[in-house]
Amino acid sequence: MTHGPDPLHLAEVFGLAEKTAMRYADTARSLLHQAAEQPLQ
Repeated sequence: MTHGPDPLHLAEVFGLAEKTAMRYADTARSLLHQAAEQPLQ
């Protein structure tokens, strides 16, 4: 995850369709962004 979610990598490694890989990558970006906004406990 050093360069963020990569839909091409997801599609290749897991055999996903392009649209599915893009949707997963978008969701991962959103989750990473939300986690970054949370204060550390």
